Amino acid sequence: MKHIMITNHDAQMFRAAEHALQEYYSISPLPKDIDLQDYLRHNPVDLFLLTVTAAHTDSFHMYDNIMRIPEMIGKPVIFFAEQVSPELEQQALSIGAHDFISMSVSPELLLHRICTCLELMELRKQKPYVEKYQDAISFSFAELVEFRDVTTGGHLKNTQRYFEILLKQAMASDLYKDIIPLEDTRDLLRSVTLHDIGKIGINDEVLRKSSALDFKEFEYMKTHTILGKQAFDKIIKETGGNRWLYLARDMAYSHHERWDGTGYPDGLSGQDIPLFARMLTIADVYDALTSARTYKEAYSHQKAMEIILEGKGSFFDPDLVDLFINANEQFEEALNKKQERE
Repeated sequence: MKHIMITNHDAQMFRAAEHALQEYYSISPLPKDIDLQDYLRHNPVDLFLLTVTAAHTDSFHMYDNIMRIPEMIGKPVIFFAEQVSPELEQQALSIGAHDFISMSVSPELLLHRICTCLELMELRKQKPYVEKYQDAISFSFAELVEFRDVTTGGHLKNTQRYFEILLKQAMASDLYKDIIPLEDTRDLLRSVTLHDIGKIGINDEVLRKSSALDFKEFEYMKTHTILGKQAFDKIIKETGGNRWLYLARDMAYSHHERWDGTGYPDGLSGQDIPLFARMLTIADVYDALTSARTYKEAYSHQKAMEIILEGKGSFFDPDLVDLFINANEQFEEALNKKQERE
């Protein structure tokens, strides 16, 4: 049975919480005048219910002390307030409280909110296992694409490495640091390897052609972006979708759009192209330029950099090209390691 500890600032509030929760959880009050860290070390809790009375002014100080205790890292703390004001609620949530509940709610609603919070914490504990399976699925499908498209061996993993370099550069820049959530990083890197998933639907005659494609063949090859989007749309429809699937869909669909609007499939331009697809375009082209194909030799890092710089503002997002140039030594280092492996 999960253990909930309640600060005992007000007997009436404690009894109200205990009445609502005691049938389903082990409830105990936090004793007064104790060494908080030592007590919580020997009395582990699953959730801390911090009561806030109208006269009690040090609840936020108490919260700060609780969250400094190593044993409380990752444990939810909920404010249970006698009186509610928007300012108090906003302050509690802004410092990291998991919820803010008014004493006026019914026992059933209080129980529901506590139960939901604890269930969410359990799901977060399982996230690494879910991500493990997402990674396995992503790399398996990526390898399936490369098995079919033998002309571009290693392209997907190479592109992922280059994309990661550019992503980190963007996250450290003033321009993008506040609009790229840190929690998106794993989903983005997982999505990059799936950007050519639509090539599974392209026939071998075109996909494995050893020479350059003619106009008709190239127009057909372009449909791999549409096929990729359709595949992800079906998964999203069946599962309800999550952040990873939407990112992967956007990359699969839009990584051949151009900044000046001359790309495909929709001819999007500028910032209408999803940001991460614009990043992927640079990483994708850099790998294509520096890799040998049956119809061309591999360009040097310097030559690839010059070509991408020439495409600044036409083919590529100019701000992202600047970030690429700033990080070009890292790209070159990654390219050298790739060549050593080969």
